[in-house]
Amino acid sequence: MAIVHNVQVYPIYSGHVNDHKVLIEREFTRYEDAIEYRDWYNDGMTDRIAVYTGAINTLSGEHL
Repeated sequence: MAIVHNVQVYPIYSGHVNDHKVLIEREFTRYEDAIEYRDWYNDGMTDRIAVYTGAINTLSGEHL
């Protein structure tokens, strides 16, 4: 079973996150790497936000 952890970056318009428009999507094999990237990306960012969206089993497609 292969698990990937997903982080997506969304724009912020007028103080609201537009989660319908994904600007960047990154996949990580380790949860810790995904959280580290999310925290690094959000440091000082005002017009975009990185969000950890969860883990996916790449064999079954199941969202964990």
